[in-house]
Amino acid sequence: FDFDFKTMKFFGALLVPVVAASDPFPASAGDGSWQWVDVEGTECMDGKQTGVYVRYSQNGNKNVGVYLYGGGACFNELTCTVASTKNPKPGNMGSKGIFEARSDNPLDDYNWVTVPYCTGDVHGGEAESRIALAKRRFSGANNIKLIMDRAVSTFSDVGTIFVTGESAGGFGSLAAYPSIRSNFPDAHGVLMDDSGQVLADEYLAPCLVEEWRQVWNLNANLPADCPCNNDGGNLDAAWEYGRTKYPGDSLSLISSINDAVISTFFGFGLDNCSAAVPIGFNKMHEGLEALATSGVNIYMIPGAGHTHTSHDEFYSRVVDGIGLYQWVAQLIDPAQTDPATVQPTSEDIIDRKSTRLNSSH
Repeated sequence: FDFDFKTMKFFGALLVPVVAASDPFPASAGDGSWQWVDVEGTECMDGKQTGVYVRYSQNGNKNVGVYLYGGGACFNELTCTVASTKNPKPGNMGSKGIFEARSDNPLDDYNWVTVPYCTGDVHGGEAESRIALAKRRFSGANNIKLIMDRAVSTFSDVGTIFVTGESAGGFGSLAAYPSIRSNFPDAHGVLMDDSGQVLADEYLAPCLVEEWRQVWNLNANLPADCPCNNDGGNLDAAWEYGRTKYPGDSLSLISSINDAVISTFFGFGLDNCSAAVPIGFNKMHEGLEALATSGVNIYMIPGAGHTHTSHDEFYSRVVDGIGLYQWVAQLIDPAQTDPATVQPTSEDIIDRKSTRLNSSH
């Protein structure tokens, strides 16, 4: 599940030495720029070291955002050959969407820690496998631990810890939430999973989840007391576990109702994981509705788009009269109740179809 990042300026003049994982990140450059930090011990799928981008608040903000990059997964010969993401140092996240400096951004002036995705394991693996004639190191979970060690040494008296990610990073944000959250026990916790649709077994096939558990060794880093930690499906139990473990936190999902990228991904689970090609999964909307009924707060978007929060759609998207950025603002505000699930109205769907029709002329 790939998506493209625009090429951004690197803070190229900053040369950061490789230091021990528990040391703080280098001090702020003072200009609100993204700073690349190599993190010793981190590892990509091909064995290369990776690191993290850090951007500091310019006004002493005590809130911290943790963003997990998205990209392709690697769990069989096809995905490892054509879809997996391996870049140890991608471009930084720039200044759009949730990263933009503007007064109506509920995350304005946050401190940011953004974790690259080069492990092919939705940031949750701890294993080695030989797939498609190559050794694959699935180190996503350990990379997050090493980076969080540095973050804890850097940021103190954190007000809100905001955990998010898109696509593979969305899946990873839910899986890693208890681990990341435990580093900031006194903070207010918020999870905003963008396009990482961890659904019930009727929609996310248990055979597919079982394959991930085996290839990536997911269970090694899922909480031992979570029903999601088992030998089969039930991965969606992570939602209820998070709500129960952290009753004062706010957990959410943002998704289009027919996300084409993840529908293809889920297609690998069709016919009990024996489908020749991953085509034909058509139950995303139904799965989202079932998840919402179980108590997960979801902002559902008409159409089949993929990822919505790191670009301008974060401000332009309106569903049932509620702006996406406004919905997230309520989610973050500890003084307000969590926002209710939002579903597209018939007018939203008609407007989208009209927009597509007009753009085709």
